[in-house]
Amino acid sequence: MATMDPTHEELFLGIAYALFMNRLHVLRLTEIVRLGIRPAPDDGNMEVPEELDRELIQQAVDYVLKCFPASFGKTIAKHKGHWVELA
Repeated sequence: MATMDPTHEELFLGIAYALFMNRLHVLRLTEIVRLGIRPAPDDGNMEVPEELDRELIQQAVDYVLKCFPASFGKTIAKHKGHWVELA
């Protein structure tokens, strides 16, 4: 990919991150409903099992990669680790 203006790269990364978080949120909510997960008594959180969550995270990353040109894939992959930490 040709060198991109840093401002544009930051903008596209922000959009990619928003798509990632939105997709992950929808996937998690779908599984919470499908599995009938109830709020935890101690904190009220509803969380999918860890192994399933890892799969959902990967599905969300794959979704973002499909939304952007392949040439932007390396840039997304470089930031994926940070996104997963925040998720």
